[in-house]
Amino acid sequence: HHLALMQEQAQRMSRLVAQLLSLARNEPTTVRKLVLAPLDLSKLAFDVTMEWVPEAYRKHIDLGFEGVEPHAMIRGDAPRLTELINNLLDNAIRYSRRGGRVTVRVATRPTPRVSVSDDGPLIPVEERQRVFERFHRLLGSHADGSGLGLAIVQEIAALHGAMITLAEDSDGLGNTFTVAFPLP
Repeated sequence: HHLALMQEQAQRMSRLVAQLLSLARNEPTTVRKLVLAPLDLSKLAFDVTMEWVPEAYRKHIDLGFEGVEPHAMIRGDAPRLTELINNLLDNAIRYSRRGGRVTVRVATRPTPRVSVSDDGPLIPVEERQRVFERFHRLLGSHADGSGLGLAIVQEIAALHGAMITLAEDSDGLGNTFTVAFPLP
């Protein structure tokens, strides 16, 4: 029992260290040169989403993907965008209710975009900008986390000239985070 607790704490600490390093690595003032290459946002988002299927299944969450044809082409840095989508999915799955749903959508109009919708607690309008601040966590949230994931998402989006928005999900349950990229 004690070994399991130690392992859980070590994993938590490892994740925090990785997030702090990511935050430092993605600060616009520290990135010397970012090489943006043509990238299929649909394929990247699909591949990242599929990696989260076991975790979603473990938490009894219906994880879905809605892509587009033709594929959404952008100019981007694949490792950083993978990290961006991973952070959005981690938050969505972490905060969604058991038996809830998380949906990743990729669209091309009006600009290429990726959205992640969840069944988590609705983020109040007055908190929607603050959730992107470092270490900010909503009061009453009981899920583990450091409050760094969305700050990392915002910095990676900024590096790509993208804009991130947060709105109430279209079905009235949960939230939708959308990252809209400039036209290639």
